[in-house]
Amino acid sequence: MADIKLFIREYSSFKSSFKETSLDDDNNTYLCNDTSQEVINFDNLIKKLYPDSNIRPKSFDAIFIYKNLIFCVEFKNQKPSSIDNKEVREKIIEGKEELIKLFTKLNIQKKDYNFIYCVVYKNCKLPYDSYKCGIDKGKIRFGLEDLTNKENSFLTKVYTDSVSFFTKEFKKLFKKELEC
Repeated sequence: MADIKLFIREYSSFKSSFKETSLDDDNNTYLCNDTSQEVINFDNLIKKLYPDSNIRPKSFDAIFIYKNLIFCVEFKNQKPSSIDNKEVREKIIEGKEELIKLFTKLNIQKKDYNFIYCVVYKNCKLPYDSYKCGIDKGKIRFGLEDLTNKENSFLTKVYTDSVSFFTKEFKKLFKKELEC
């Protein structure tokens, strides 16, 4: 059986950074400016596999791999109240299906890895947004609550929080600073 290093080698042409994968094309702004951490630009990988946008599955922005942890990251340069729940849900479901197909093709066992989905959104502006953003702090949002239940064991963990939370958690988990 192969391991995740084969996946990284196979798709090395899609190596990128959090900065590049957090680009909001519509506004030409980055949600995160960090270029120090290597990620796989999963959106670009899916675009390459499915050049025809009519049949292209939805996908999350980036894959960050650390040992047996696979972080599937979706950046949203929006306030949580503006994020489309259906779209975010489709991105994780269809994206993970595509990722599993790639694993299967390379003979990588998905059971050997923990999949963590992160929806990273724009920081709230205080004090204006403090009530709206603070009310669900720490809860899984965007209709993703059922994706971690024991019966379906779809994901190990789901994080839905602001870019500042993402950088704090990253530092806590990996002892590395992110410039977001």
